[in-house]
Amino acid sequence: MSRLTPERLTDLREGPVADRPTLAAFAAGLVLGVVHPAGLVAGGVLVGLVAPSLRRALLFGLYLGGLVLLVFGVSLLLAGTLVRVAGFGRLTLLSVVVGLVLPTLGALGIRGLV
Repeated sequence: MSRLTPERLTDLREGPVADRPTLAAFAAGLVLGVVHPAGLVAGGVLVGLVAPSLRRALLFGLYLGGLVLLVFGVSLLLAGTLVRVAGFGRLTLLSVVVGLVLPTLGALGIRGLV
């Protein structure tokens, strides 16, 4: 751990109940990511704060992005527009890339700082 990392944050990352803040960060990140694209970065920051290492922050960001994309895909499926949206080609690919990259950058950025 870095000398700049606050002690409470270290306890949150490595303490006996480290799973609870991680689950809460994923839940909040999912809600933020579904509501607005900037919420993808904010959700990535939340999961990056509770990640115990930089490698784990990378994985948490990718997992959060995948989860948001899954929820988005299910909502499109329930609305009956998934096939039509998937036919957009490059625009759909851009949505997938943005959905995976933004939370990962948010998580890596904040974890690299603290």
